[in-house]
Amino acid sequence: LHNQPFMGAKPMGGRRPDEFDDAFAAFAPRGKKGASSDFPTKKTSSGVSKDAQLVDQVISLLIETEAKEAKSSLGVMDLRDCIKGVQQGNDALEFRSACDRLEGQTTIMRQFASHYHPSLETHYAVVERKETLRDRVGTLRHLLSNESLQLFPDFLQRKALLRTLGYVDENDTVCVKGRVACEVNTCEELIVTEMVFEGILNELEPAEIVAALSSLIFQEKSDSNELDSELPERLHSCCERMQTIALNLGQLQSNHGLPLDPVDYCDSSLKFGLVHVVYEWAMGVPFSNICELTLVQEGSIVRCITRLDELCREVRNCARVVGNPTLYRKMESASVSIKRDIVFASSLYIS
Repeated sequence: LHNQPFMGAKPMGGRRPDEFDDAFAAFAPRGKKGASSDFPTKKTSSGVSKDAQLVDQVISLLIETEAKEAKSSLGVMDLRDCIKGVQQGNDALEFRSACDRLEGQTTIMRQFASHYHPSLETHYAVVERKETLRDRVGTLRHLLSNESLQLFPDFLQRKALLRTLGYVDENDTVCVKGRVACEVNTCEELIVTEMVFEGILNELEPAEIVAALSSLIFQEKSDSNELDSELPERLHSCCERMQTIALNLGQLQSNHGLPLDPVDYCDSSLKFGLVHVVYEWAMGVPFSNICELTLVQEGSIVRCITRLDELCREVRNCARVVGNPTLYRKMESASVSIKRDIVFASSLYIS
């Protein structure tokens, strides 16, 4: 009986006209603004107005509907019947418990007097507005936080990588290796920093150093990416160690969750197409002769050597930060060996 609020009601037709109030007394009649609201209510021969008869019909319909629902053999749909033979184990138990809680909450909700309150829609609109504003505040708070940044997970992974390599400490303070990496802007700074700290450039001559560093500058596709047999053995060994460093760095980045393949990282960071060309140029060979050693266009060779001079200055600054005077002097000599002739001639367009 608690679930049928209209079962105890009786049609208004069985009452006397003075036993009820006009349900539409608070509504103003339709018409022009300023019109008087004291409209005479039309009454039928039985003394009951048409509005009262309409309310009587609505209540009678609700009573009949609830009576049919009470006598109907169709029960409320049981959600547990939808998972027979599908859910097993703990998931099935949790789902049944959730169904029981849902049925209990539904039964309790139907017993609340507020569920049949005439101003339910107004109160519900206020609650809905509060919940909407609360969700909006939560959304704005999330947008203002670091979690909303699209690249924030990538930032955390790279910071963990730098901490593993020793570029920053546990307090995110930049260490010596981090300061050295900040000096490099021309190419892959991680590879250059590891080369400086492993000391693989200390054993090379200035011409061999610029030839090895050219693999970090030259990024064009070349048919021949293998080293020539005419190059010194120390230069061959240096290039192999550079490949090992690149592979280790690529594997370490992959282990920290970055979407990167170690082999692809090594191939994209190191290209040895102009190692022989730059070595011969640093040794004093004319530009016309070094162009015969490769199929790369002359403009690409000039651009590579020009940027290589900038990289020599950056590596020289790295040696200054580390405190390696030997490497510092070698980098100055390497820069001098490539700054000559047509490669560093003043441009006719800007001079």
